[in-house]
Order: sequence, then C-alpha cells, then structure tokens
Amino acid sequence: MEARTHRVAAAAYIFFGGKLLLLRRTLPPHTLVPPGGRLEVDEDPVAGMRREVREETGLEVRLIGVAHTWFGRITEQAEPLIAINYLAAAGSSDIRLSDEHSEYLWVTREEIAAGKIQTTDDKGRGYQPKDILDAFDRYNRLTK
Repeated sequence: MEARTHRVAAAAYIFFGGKLLLLRRTLPPHTLVPPGGRLEVDEDPVAGMRREVREETGLEVRLIGVAHTWFGRITEQAEPLIAINYLAAAGSSDIRLSDEHSEYLWVTREEIAAGKIQTTDDKGRGYQPKDILDAFDRYNRLTK
C-alpha cells in the first residue's frame, strides 16, 4: 500500500471592480472563504483552482499569481491540508452559487481592515484578515 502524505487544495482570491469575492461555507465552520477545494489525484494546482472556482461560482478567471500557501486543519477532526492560494481576476461579478455555500459577498479592503467582515470562527480558524489584506495588496501591486 502506498503511503499518503498531505491533502492539497487550491483556492483563489478573486477580484472584480476593486472587490474580493468571499463565499460562506454551508458546512461547519460556516466561515467566509475564497472559492476553492481539494485537488483531484494528479491534478495540476492551477487547473484544480479553475475547476473549483467554476464549480462553486460559475466564473472563469484570469490567473494573476500566487498569494500564499497555508498548512493546517479546517476543524479538529479534519486531516492536515496544504492550500495554495492564488490571485485571480474575474470578468464579471455574476455568481452562480453551488450548494457548498450559502451566500457570497464582494468585499473591500477597507471592510476587512476595519473588521466588518468576519472570516474566522470563534477558535480563530479560517482565512486570517492579515492574509486577506496581503492578498489585496499583492493583487494591486501586480495589476497596476
């Protein structure tokens, strides 16, 4: 039997009109997250990110670059996960939400910086505001 290492996921910070797309997870911990999910066996990470974005939002996106990577557990019971978080641009703000998420928001950098948008649960799990702010800044640097 072949040993398995870590699960790998790909997600995208998707920008349109100066705002970032966040989706509320239907399953616990119900946090706001960028679109993304686990890669299929032998799937290219960029292709997996595009597939997840399409499945969860209906959007086609243009890759801008890599925002950051992350390692951890979504919940205490979950397996360890490595996530590659990309920066991407959407050509539209029209979202076709999948059943994996209950709502979507287009948020500004200012809303994240002011703490108006909660992206972590009560245990601090989820996308950290600092990482989201860094994604805004990196996107703006790369697209100016």
